[in-house]
Amino acid sequence: MKHQHLKGKRDEKAVTTQEDNSQAGALSDELQEQIAKRAYELYLERGCREGCDVEDWVDAEREILTVPRG
Repeated sequence: MKHQHLKGKRDEKAVTTQEDNSQAGALSDELQEQIAKRAYELYLERGCREGCDVEDWVDAEREILTVPRG
């Protein structure tokens, strides 16, 4: 009987963890979208230079992730 009670607690925690992960995933998707938009802006600002996509992404990522949030 005690084993079933402990098992129920684990299942309950797993559900909470899944909910937390889905919320974090939504934030991550939002951040990725912001980074992609900024990377495209940088691409345009640099005169649509080919071969700099990784540099544009990293620069955009740095800008987006260092902006303080309130």
